[in-house]
Amino acid sequence: MYKARTAWLFLIPTGVLLLTFSIIPAIAALGLSFTNYNVFQPIEWVGIENFSRAFSDEDFWNALWNTFYYWILVTPALIVIPVFLAILVNQQLMGIKVYRLIFYFPALVSVVVTAILWTWMFKSDGLFNAALHSVGINPVDWLTDKFTAMPSLAIVTVWQGLGYYMLFYLAGLQSVSKDLYEAAELDGAGFWAKHIYITFPSLKPIIFFVTVISTMSAFKEFTLMLTMTAGGPIGSTTTLVYMIFEKAFTDLEMGYASAVSTILFVIILILTLINKRALDTTQQ
Repeated sequence: MYKARTAWLFLIPTGVLLLTFSIIPAIAALGLSFTNYNVFQPIEWVGIENFSRAFSDEDFWNALWNTFYYWILVTPALIVIPVFLAILVNQQLMGIKVYRLIFYFPALVSVVVTAILWTWMFKSDGLFNAALHSVGINPVDWLTDKFTAMPSLAIVTVWQGLGYYMLFYLAGLQSVSKDLYEAAELDGAGFWAKHIYITFPSLKPIIFFVTVISTMSAFKEFTLMLTMTAGGPIGSTTTLVYMIFEKAFTDLEMGYASAVSTILFVIILILTLINKRALDTTQQ
């Protein structure tokens, strides 16, 4: 009884914060999605009009495509590459902790600072075009061309997220028994065989966790679009979250923005359930 009361005392502050800043606003947004709330006029119930408008809105479909495009560019890289980084820094070498810190360092940098740094490197006279010019390649309009803007943002996201997700895999690797690797070596297994048959199966729960977290992060990414491209050029980096921001705080269409937010929530929920189903099927 005493332990249960103590546990509840520790949980109450977090629960209050979660209720205040996440659950209640989410419920309020769901309610507003059925209204025409625009800050200045009284709220009127409009039913599913906002949802009907979204599905017939060309800007919505463009933002949805950009969101999935960004997710496809970012998430597979953040699932696969950190595994190999974790394997690399899991070796017993002198100074290995320094390498771990170097890989993790980008995760410690503010997203805004990261955006400013990479915007400078992506400029027409920036670091990358200077490097291309030095080897005789024409400069690239990294952030001002509709075909290269989104991949450029994806590069920044992957660069900043590698070290963060590497830590999850590293924690998982250190729980894998070394006896398994030694037995595999005695059977003649090489580098790839050991990791394909031992490492990856052992990391399945972590791979699922990273898949879910990186998917949610990709669908919620907003700061890079705001600070590096402002949704452009020609809407090529306008994702659903950026569209929600514009509709809510520029156009003051709170009801429509809430409806798009609800659709985004449903999409993320469906993707998470698919990931979980895939993991359960694999484990069976």
